[in-house]
Amino acid sequence: MSIKLAATILAASVLSGCITGIPYSAATSGTASVTGGVVDADLSQEENGRVSVVGVGVIAYVTGVDTERGKMVASSGISGSPTVGAARTSGSATYTTTYAYGVIDNISRTNTRISGTRGSESGVMTLTADFDANTVNGSNDDLTVNGGISGTTLTGAVTADYSFAGAFGSVSGVLNGQIGETGIIGTFHGHDDNTVMAGGLVGTAD
Repeated sequence: MSIKLAATILAASVLSGCITGIPYSAATSGTASVTGGVVDADLSQEENGRVSVVGVGVIAYVTGVDTERGKMVASSGISGSPTVGAARTSGSATYTTTYAYGVIDNISRTNTRISGTRGSESGVMTLTADFDANTVNGSNDDLTVNGGISGTTLTGAVTADYSFAGAFGSVSGVLNGQIGETGIIGTFHGHDDNTVMAGGLVGTAD
């Protein structure tokens, strides 16, 4: 089961002096540092989210407007030092994970103003890790994960699907985090010309 949060419309004035000819993309996403369970960001109309599992760790994400650069922004990061257990080198395991991510879609910008529609998705999904093939995969209606494993390092790609109040589609992103005998944690983010997305997942081995 997934949960969709109601959409809101973002609109902000931007500094026209740095946007001559609109040289930048109106959307950007990335990995960020986290302090106190909140992404370190200085955004207008900032909205924060987080996912946590006791005994594993916390991820935090944020969406909002960078008015100085004239961009919609989405970022996520891992708080502190997560606990996933020792690396596995063989066999397979399943992980029950909780995920959440924020999206700003329908981004539109002029020389002086930027706007978009914001919402979020969250839910629970099962990931299957194959430690012989060094892969971890899973999917549901919201999220598709295609990850790779190197020791306790988790990398790979995600596709996030979203649908809320006039905004719908999918956006691809990169996945980074950790995986071990007892847990998994990862952040992901991505963007295209008119969409930004960031979030993460945390879970325990079944």
